[in-house]
Amino acid sequence: MATRKTGGTEYRFKIDAFSPETIPMARLAEYMKELAAVLGTEASVHFDRLEAGSTILVHKIEKEAIPKVRDRARSVMRHDAPAEAQRAYRSINKLLKEDNAVGSLKEPKGVLLHFPGREDKVEKYPPIRQHGTFDGKLVAVGGGTDVHVRLESEGTVVAGFTTSDRRLGKELAKHFDDVVRLVGWASWSRDADGKWTMTGFRIESFKSLRSASLSEALGELRALPVQFDDGAYQELDAVRSGPGDQKNGRH
Repeated sequence: MATRKTGGTEYRFKIDAFSPETIPMARLAEYMKELAAVLGTEASVHFDRLEAGSTILVHKIEKEAIPKVRDRARSVMRHDAPAEAQRAYRSINKLLKEDNAVGSLKEPKGVLLHFPGREDKVEKYPPIRQHGTFDGKLVAVGGGTDVHVRLESEGTVVAGFTTSDRRLGKELAKHFDDVVRLVGWASWSRDADGKWTMTGFRIESFKSLRSASLSEALGELRALPVQFDDGAYQELDAVRSGPGDQKNGRH
């Protein structure tokens, strides 16, 4: 039966809010889970106790794992740590912000990691406008001064498409439940994690993306001023009807 190592070097994670008596157990568990992900080598990191002086989470790290933990923490500060460590660092910082707190991870030699929490200055990215297109099935057209349009794309209904051109709105309404391509100016905003989100789309024009049958497509090909040999048409017709005498799966 394996025995647990009781030695190790003490590290302290300090939250300058709450106290051991007032911090909710569920909240403490969130901090502990994310801190373990930041440090890595989870089998070598052991919770020891809580200390007063705000809330100080004392844990012990086995000697063999200390260089790995130290390198991982430094890579977090350089923003080149593994994705899971970076995510966990951001999660701890978010928890601290919500708790109006600041955090720090200390080793015997000093502070190893700083968590700015409430002091974090979120960089603001200005919104941008970009000309582009958006494809989807037209599922709603309506509104007052502005015509508001909604499209279904990849199983999700997307709103935010507008136009002040009532004539254009009426033309769009004729294509309800059809797949269309909207052309216009999209507005984009970026959050603190670098994710861009479309916040609006001003419609200039649209195009119906009609789904032609294969028979119609063959007819359109034959009408083109381009010469195809008979074999090409036969191959396409075989795709539509099946080879030889087998038509649409019938024998």
